[in-house]
Amino acid sequence: MNQPTPNNPNPAPETETPTQGKMMKAENMLKRNKKSVIATIAATALLATAGAGAYAAGVVPGTKQAAFAQAKVSAAQAVDYAAAKAKGQPVEVDFRHKNGRSYYKVEIADGTAQQEVYVSADNGSIIDSRPDYDSKPRRPVPNVAVSLKQAIAAAEAKTGGKAKDAELKYKRDLPVYEVETVNGVQKHEVRVDAASGQVLSSQLDL
Repeated sequence: MNQPTPNNPNPAPETETPTQGKMMKAENMLKRNKKSVIATIAATALLATAGAGAYAAGVVPGTKQAAFAQAKVSAAQAVDYAAAKAKGQPVEVDFRHKNGRSYYKVEIADGTAQQEVYVSADNGSIIDSRPDYDSKPRRPVPNVAVSLKQAIAAAEAKTGGKAKDAELKYKRDLPVYEVETVNGVQKHEVRVDAASGQVLSSQLDL
């Protein structure tokens, strides 16, 4: 820029050359492009965060896994609803998702007889209840100190997950509950002693 001097108190303003004009335009365009890139990155990150909030990491929408993550009724609650419907001892609960419908199948044993109770995973209503004629005859249910619900609670406390399936089985002639819990995309297989409620083992199901 031209500065005033004693011999020239009113210097003429500098004239921008064509080259300087092009450089300034290029700098302004570069700044605008940077702002656009930053805004795009921020928007992408926001969308990714929103998607992660809707489903746990790795859970694919529309799958059985996603349906279970969105179930409003827990396995333990389904056991309660089924026990109020059928006489006997709950020995198994299994989450299912078919034709866009989510529900639990709960097995109630009364001696050697078995009853299947289907419970909605959305509101806990009883969808169906019928004798289970298809299953193999079950061994008489032992008089165990730990209920199916208590075994579910023990497995969930151990893994920090949500019980999806649970069943009373015999291992080496001893009654044991096998519980599958889900935490995001991780699945754990947990064994609970039906006599003491102690967690016997817990391992990641790969």
